[in-house]
Amino acid sequence: MSDVIDFYFDFSSTYSYVAHQDIMSLARKHDLVLNWRPISLGAIFHQQGHSLPKPGSPKQKYLWHDVQRAADQAGLSFRWPDIFPVNSIPAARGAYWIQDIMPEKLETYIASVFTTTFATDHDIGQPETLQDIAKNLGLDDAAYMAALKDDVYKDRLKQETAAAQTRGVFGAPTFCFSDEMFWGADRLAALNSFITKQKA
Repeated sequence: MSDVIDFYFDFSSTYSYVAHQDIMSLARKHDLVLNWRPISLGAIFHQQGHSLPKPGSPKQKYLWHDVQRAADQAGLSFRWPDIFPVNSIPAARGAYWIQDIMPEKLETYIASVFTTTFATDHDIGQPETLQDIAKNLGLDDAAYMAALKDDVYKDRLKQETAAAQTRGVFGAPTFCFSDEMFWGADRLAALNSFITKQKA
């Protein structure tokens, strides 16, 4: 049986934010490794010809309400960013740099970026916002900021996104365990049930 949950997410994904704490708890409950795999959801949507629902449409109104409801149920503060979707690409590159340089800081970084995006009025698309996050985590903020523009991490994010697509990932959050894929923050219960059966 696999001992790893792959968590594909985008920092601009509201439902990834909703799921990020619960998936950590689920992994700890089953003593599994949580493999954080940020991707560019925009690139996947572009390839699929997918677009966000039109402002004012029934789907958009429902989703805006449902995200707030889901965040409340998860015990998370939530506000819609003033600019949405946010530019999450630099933050995702930064996550891979931290994964390589200081992996023990990765979970805290991811939680901080998500909270900044969806619980404050700060824009993670702005370099100074990300630099503040790095400083607050005790990271070398100059090295972190350089990594955001480094071709190594630009290519890394592209490669991870392409690999996710090859695996069948089409949205976020997506959780992969063993040979099963679960899409959506509302599928954590199904993932938990599957893991429990696999371990029985």
